[in-house]
Amino acid sequence: MNDIKESLRRAMVEQKWIFGDRATRIGCPFDWTETESKESIIRLEGLLAVAFYFSMLYVKKDTSPQILIEEHDAVKEFCHQQMFNIFRHFFPFLPVDDAWRNNIESQAMIRTQDYCFIKKYCKDLKPGTQHLDVGPGLGSSAIYSLNLLHSDFYAVEAHPMSYSVQRDVFRFLAPGHGSYLDLVECENFQLGHTEQRQLLKPGSGYRIKHAPSWKFPLIEDASMDLFTASFVLNELNYAGILWILSHATRVLKPGGYFYIRDSTILKPGMHNIDYDSVLTKIGFEKIAQLEYQNRFDHYGIPRAYRKTGDATFSFEAMVEMCLGRFASVAGGGNRAYNLEEAPK
Repeated sequence: MNDIKESLRRAMVEQKWIFGDRATRIGCPFDWTETESKESIIRLEGLLAVAFYFSMLYVKKDTSPQILIEEHDAVKEFCHQQMFNIFRHFFPFLPVDDAWRNNIESQAMIRTQDYCFIKKYCKDLKPGTQHLDVGPGLGSSAIYSLNLLHSDFYAVEAHPMSYSVQRDVFRFLAPGHGSYLDLVECENFQLGHTEQRQLLKPGSGYRIKHAPSWKFPLIEDASMDLFTASFVLNELNYAGILWILSHATRVLKPGGYFYIRDSTILKPGMHNIDYDSVLTKIGFEKIAQLEYQNRFDHYGIPRAYRKTGDATFSFEAMVEMCLGRFASVAGGGNRAYNLEEAPK
């Protein structure tokens, strides 16, 4: 994990996140706001970190009739088997007790439902789809992406511990799906931005492409068909959400899809940017949303947007639009000021 932290340290200097307005007013998009309150978690490494990510999903809710597709049961069984295989690979010494079984089944159910929603409402995705998943957690979205969407899967992550977990999972998955590209490892071997940019391009031969969020600018413009964010956007700080939305406008093709699944509730202390409303102002049209009560009827509220044109918004433009010239948010959500109202 030290190489990931070192890559971030270099990017902080190179991209000037520790200087001037970015450092003192806007903040860094690669910080996790909850870090200071979860010290026991962020220090995890190796299998303990993998186990933590396995345990993060533990709520199971039946698939909504709105997104049931003919192959639902087969997809659910496939995802369950894949998650069980991953668990057994990393933890052959652990008994699959009720708690771990629930975690495996919860991971499988959520990925099944993600696939069903995307399959039903993002209708024109074809084999060879370029799929970018931001904040991939354990990395389990790769299961339905590689095997069912038959996509090239891009994983973009900002947190070093999370990136390290995903690296382990993707290395396990890669033998059955061609080569795995890890941009931090590319940097370790002295490949520059130009070489890394070429390796990230569609058609470069890699089915799994793993990039830290500070290397987002290396992903080609208008190259993605599908952009997904599952239980991540309301976890970010102000700079993080604007960084993600900016790059979504840039890397998605016109007509590309943005799939979101979370509670739809902004968390206190993170940010107060209503990203669903912002999406409709930067060139996206909502095409579907499940109207359920989170955790009662369904775990997380899935919705999908479609990019309607070719407009792109830089990070600076997103800051100007959502924060203005005088708001200061670098100190974190609870210490933000000069925000007159929640940005819409």
